[in-house]
Amino acid sequence: MAAKKLAIAFCAFSFLQTSFAGFDRFWIFSKDADTQVNETWDSLSEAEQQALIKKYQALKEIPADQRVSLQQRMDWFTQLPDSEKQRMRETWQKMSTLERKELATRMQKASPDERPAIRDEYINKYLQPIAVVH
Repeated sequence: MAAKKLAIAFCAFSFLQTSFAGFDRFWIFSKDADTQVNETWDSLSEAEQQALIKKYQALKEIPADQRVSLQQRMDWFTQLPDSEKQRMRETWQKMSTLERKELATRMQKASPDERPAIRDEYINKYLQPIAVVH
């Protein structure tokens, strides 16, 4: 009888260990959060670490309403594929401050369905392929 209870308890404990997503943080043998953060930080290059520090310092210095808007834009940008990010960077560098403000205003007023078309319009305007003359 004791062996049966021990087997059931062991099975229940094993099931609990494998059934809950994220339960590993409570498991005694798993790494703690500080170790995971440190490993992630150490995996970044020096330039990436500096960029991350500057990003968070800049976020602390702006008003709360602008901070939320900026964070949403950064989250959107980080979800883009790398090739699309590079195209956006190149386009942004070629735009004047006035054009950047105009783009931001248009994007805020546009519906989510219209935004990709507006983005493509600006990318095509500033990143026209260079024709090779033979």
